[in-house]
Formats: sequence, structure tokens, C-alpha cells
Amino acid sequence: MKNQHSTSVQYPHDEESAPLKQPATESAPHYYERRLPCCGIGLGWFLFIIGFFLASIPWYVGVVMLVCIKHDHRERIGLVCCTIAAILSLIAAMVGGTRA
Repeated sequence: MKNQHSTSVQYPHDEESAPLKQPATESAPHYYERRLPCCGIGLGWFLFIIGFFLASIPWYVGVVMLVCIKHDHRERIGLVCCTIAAILSLIAAMVGGTRA
């Protein structure tokens, strides 16, 4: 015995009406992620690169950002590299400062 209840809804169709058209300028689909800052490389990697030129201070900024600020998941790798570089520079400063 077939099910007599139909789950589809039918709307009246007007023969004269034209189908709806898509707008000329469509927005980006929802699955596109926003672009990373600093020329697309991300703030973490930017701080890591700049840290070599500015006496490792940006690496400490990256550590603070990793610990204290909610960030994009794509930024995490660069910020972790900043953390590792900051620890290594601190160790190098301590070893170099104790050798006299």
C-alpha cells in the first residue's frame, strides 16, 4: 500500500512571470576565508621575519599574542615560531651574557 501523503509543497505557477535572475555581482561564497594580514603571510610570520632585524622584540610580541589574544587558526604556526625563536634568543643572551 502506497503512502498517500505527499511531503512536497506545490505553489501556483504563473506562466507570464519570468524566473528570478541572479544579481550581476555575486558576493563570495561562504566557504572562502578572509585574507591574512601583512601581505597574506599572517601577522605571526611577519613578526618572526621582522624579529631578525629588530633585536627579537617582535618575537616577544608574538608570544604575548599567542598566549593572550584569540587569533585565527592559520596564525598559530607563525606565533609558535615566534615563541621558539624568543626562547632560543633568551637562552643565547643568557649564555652569551655569562661568558666573560
